[in-house]
Amino acid sequence: MRLLIFDIDGTITHLDGATRRAYWRAFRELFGTDPVVDGLSMHGRTDPLIFRECFTRTGLSGDWREKYQSFKPLYLEALPESIKNTERTFLHVGVKDLIEQLAEKPTEFALALGTGNMEAGARVKIGYFGLNAFFPVGGFGDEHEERHLILQDSMDSSVRFYGREFRPEHTWVIGDTEHDVHGAQKLGLRTLAVATGGKYSVEMLAETGADEVREDLSATADLIELFRS
Repeated sequence: MRLLIFDIDGTITHLDGATRRAYWRAFRELFGTDPVVDGLSMHGRTDPLIFRECFTRTGLSGDWREKYQSFKPLYLEALPESIKNTERTFLHVGVKDLIEQLAEKPTEFALALGTGNMEAGARVKIGYFGLNAFFPVGGFGDEHEERHLILQDSMDSSVRFYGREFRPEHTWVIGDTEHDVHGAQKLGLRTLAVATGGKYSVEMLAETGADEVREDLSATADLIELFRS
């Protein structure tokens, strides 16, 4: 049986800045100012890492982890409305068909999430497209800043839920950034990198050492055979 761990932003969904707008709204509500983000890349970063960087760059004082706990409910309150009010939201090409066909083969494939989003935010995002039922477990950015720790959580929760161990060579991480690839590599997992996130091209992703690189997830039958390999 193969375990397939999917990233969300840029891999499954395109939300056209809805996350950022909800983030900014919550930050302003909590601190009374916009975050300073000059030079900060958010692609593939985890929620706590983004918050820590914003907190530090904005010159705020105190324990950022404590403030993060106050920030989370404000962000989660703002996120659904931000997504709803964004016109250009969609699932990336091939995603829905691939996930549905994988789900039709429950003796071959187990699905999980591996995302830097806090879990409640992740559920809001894929729930908007009706995908939560396909991903019963996962690893999330509620506490961990590092991607490989999130992926380890995803593997551990999958073992508990599906009731079996998954060998590293039978576990695929599907993501759109170098952070997905490098996090998986630390755990000895296989990687499929897709150039749908907008920042990383096929050529750039190939340089990460990903096992497989694709423009998108549209070649459903071919990808299923890849995961079986």
